[in-house]
Amino acid sequence: MAARDAETSREAGERAPAARLGAQRIAGLLIFLANGFCMGTWVTRIPDFKHALALNEATLGNVLLAPALGAFVGMPMAGWLVARLGSRAVAVSSGAAFALSLFGLGFARTPVELFLALTFFGVSNGVMDVSMNANAAEVELAWGRPIMSSFHALYSVGGLAGAAAGGGLAHAGVAPAAHLSLAAVAALLLVGLLSAWVRPGVPAPEPPRNPFALPPRAMWPLCAIAFLCMFGEGAMADWSAVYLRDTLGTSAAFAATGFAAFSVAMAAGRFLGDGVSTRLGPVAVVRGGAVLVTLGLAAALLIGRPMAGLLGFASVGLGLSCVIPTVFSAAARTGPTGSSIAAVATFGYLAFLGGPPVVGHIAAATSLPVALSLIVVGALAIVLLAGAAGGPAPAVQDAGGRPGERLET
Repeated sequence: MAARDAETSREAGERAPAARLGAQRIAGLLIFLANGFCMGTWVTRIPDFKHALALNEATLGNVLLAPALGAFVGMPMAGWLVARLGSRAVAVSSGAAFALSLFGLGFARTPVELFLALTFFGVSNGVMDVSMNANAAEVELAWGRPIMSSFHALYSVGGLAGAAAGGGLAHAGVAPAAHLSLAAVAALLLVGLLSAWVRPGVPAPEPPRNPFALPPRAMWPLCAIAFLCMFGEGAMADWSAVYLRDTLGTSAAFAATGFAAFSVAMAAGRFLGDGVSTRLGPVAVVRGGAVLVTLGLAAALLIGRPMAGLLGFASVGLGLSCVIPTVFSAAARTGPTGSSIAAVATFGYLAFLGGPPVVGHIAAATSLPVALSLIVVGALAIVLLAGAAGGPAPAVQDAGGRPGERLET
């Protein structure tokens, strides 16, 4: 009897860390979903603000620089904060701030007010982006196998949910202020309910003194991969529809399906990515994805037909889908989690914002197909750099954030 009780107690003790880690993973997944939901919510109401504030394209473009400027401040600061406070404290507080930033957007009445509100929106999103990825990387280390892509898949789901809800409410005539306020309350409640379940995280023993310092040389290949990957993502976001409509002469409705093909393929790839990475390894995922981008987009640009374009854009989405999650995982194993992910994210975000204008200038000097071939060149470079995605072997942590045994769950 005593032996059976001891065995039951031992099994219960083994199940407790696994259950706690499972709860931490779910909490992290929902934090990613909340982030994507807030972003999708804002994007759907941009046309309403353009109309309400009587903004022309140039003024709107200037106003929309504010989130980028905020993110460039927030991302390096996030790595510095995570190193000192731990990823949970930073992810939860910045998640609450990101949700609250929707209130400010909803009640902006002038371009200046909107610019200031979007700056806060960008800062809080930049901090949340880095800290939630740092937290996810810590969960992945304890989990013992690749799961980072699933977090990014939930971000995609959140973005689609926010956009769908926003589109429906806009169609129903709900004012932007009311819509953004409702979304803010929903996201704030979700983050608040999750706060106790998010993985605690461990502050770095020697946190960096300067949040804006260049990353160490060991991080440069990962930063380069992130830069090249996000260059492709930014170019697809801004130029896929233009290519289909203006270069190939399709209808506006068909042109809109270009980015949809890219986005759906990316979301699908992220749901499949963890299983593929477990079987083939992170280097194969990055290199294989880059090869798919190279062959798929190059063929589409050479063929020059609408359906080939859709398939080419889908191949870019599928090929790039797991690159950033894999690079974040490798960055977390290469150096201090927060500052390493901050460096990779900052370089990637720089390319995401700077890539589309570069494509535009090259297209003006040559042609859009020639400009989009830069994505093919970047994918070839990722093939050569993919070895860095393996990173050092992970040091598995227990469910409380301390070094421990691998948990088979």
